[in-house]
Amino acid sequence: MKKVVFTAGLLTVLNAAASVEVTPYIVNGNDISAIKYPSFVSLFYDRINYDRRYGVGPYCGATLLADQYVLTAAHCIYGDQDTQLFTSAVPQLQNESDFPYSVLQRVMVEEYYYPDTYNNTTLQDDIAILKLASPITAVSSYATFVDIANIGDYRKTTEAFYAVGHGNTQSNVDDSDTLQDTQLSFVDNANCNVYLNADTSENLCMTGAATVVYDNATCQGDSGGPLYWQGRQVGITSFGPTTCGDPGVEPNSVFTEVARYHDWIQSVLAGTALPKVVVNDQQRAEFLASGGATTSSITSTDDDSSSQSSSGGGGSLGALSMFVLALIGFRRKLHSSQTAQ
Repeated sequence: MKKVVFTAGLLTVLNAAASVEVTPYIVNGNDISAIKYPSFVSLFYDRINYDRRYGVGPYCGATLLADQYVLTAAHCIYGDQDTQLFTSAVPQLQNESDFPYSVLQRVMVEEYYYPDTYNNTTLQDDIAILKLASPITAVSSYATFVDIANIGDYRKTTEAFYAVGHGNTQSNVDDSDTLQDTQLSFVDNANCNVYLNADTSENLCMTGAATVVYDNATCQGDSGGPLYWQGRQVGITSFGPTTCGDPGVEPNSVFTEVARYHDWIQSVLAGTALPKVVVNDQQRAEFLASGGATTSSITSTDDDSSSQSSSGGGGSLGALSMFVLALIGFRRKLHSSQTAQ
């Protein structure tokens, strides 16, 4: 898949003895129709309703849990006030360039949930739920809500898995703005412990089902997006090696295993869990009025000649490093959407 640029949740650099780099794109992906996986949702940096600016391309993926709730990775939104204030969810986005003029619907996020145990350094419990300010009605129905598989049913090397996203097609390269998927194969957790300072014992680990120079894999920008098995979601894209699809790293796509969080997900949907962050229009207006900083790689389209950030995410863990797959700010320009309605 393509690499999706992100500003949120860059992995803290830690010193260690060895390192395998981790990144987030869809490598060796296939262009697909957005209706193939109807629960897929794209997250955008979106200030259109406030100063007509928006991010070019989604910064993370997600899935529709219910008409007002989407499931994604915690590192996509953790600790970034700017992103938390100005994120919208877009269902079934076919091409990145469809935003904002040709999307089915865009809805702002108003509440953010993630486990108390989430660790932004190790990416332990890398899962989040975003509550939308209003329901997604353009596509929402029970048929479009994601179906989560039971744990254990899919943990076999003979099974076929598909990661989906708008991320980069290889490290630092984004060849297509079309939604893609790529086939992956299961790697036992006993063979997944190659990322220093990351305990993968409760993650779902994958390697490429095919190798064309690089293995099939996720890449930057695919963070938060789904891993499907038989049409049901089993994982959330979390991290991987710095070189997307590195054939020398067998578990080169690591996912949060969704079924492990069944009770927590149900508590959020039932309204019994407290949100970690709540945002509203007054907070957004005050942030902009105070000159609040935007994500570092976002610039105004009032100056189209301005350069885009080429920064990368992730950090070196000695010889072994983890690279988060969210790309919220790296390539995003703010578009002065004077023509956006």
